[in-house]
Amino acid sequence: MCIRDSLTAVESTMFIFERIEVLNLSENHLKSIPEEIDRLIYLKSLILSDNELECLPASIGKLRELEYLYLSGNKLNDLPVNIIELKQLKCLSLTENYNLTLSHEQQNWIELLKKNGCEVVL
Repeated sequence: MCIRDSLTAVESTMFIFERIEVLNLSENHLKSIPEEIDRLIYLKSLILSDNELECLPASIGKLRELEYLYLSGNKLNDLPVNIIELKQLKCLSLTENYNLTLSHEQQNWIELLKKNGCEVVL
């Protein structure tokens, strides 16, 4: 599913399609993502690049099947603590989040992802 250049918000009802494996919401005007994103238990690729996201829901750490997470070009200041639960990632993109601060635990998680072959772009 791909929606571009028209969204300013995402309704939680969008996440009733729990069998979605790829969700591309890049190049919109999103400021937040609902906690209900954790309903997408089969999600493998989440593309949220080039929005206006200032934070991510804590529930993102429950997306255990997630392999690709693209967050570049947002306004993220930090990441949810439980993002370190995403251990299947093959690609993590965080570029152009100029105020992003990672905790020591998150920095260790990123190093572990790299050792396991994940492409991490900061």
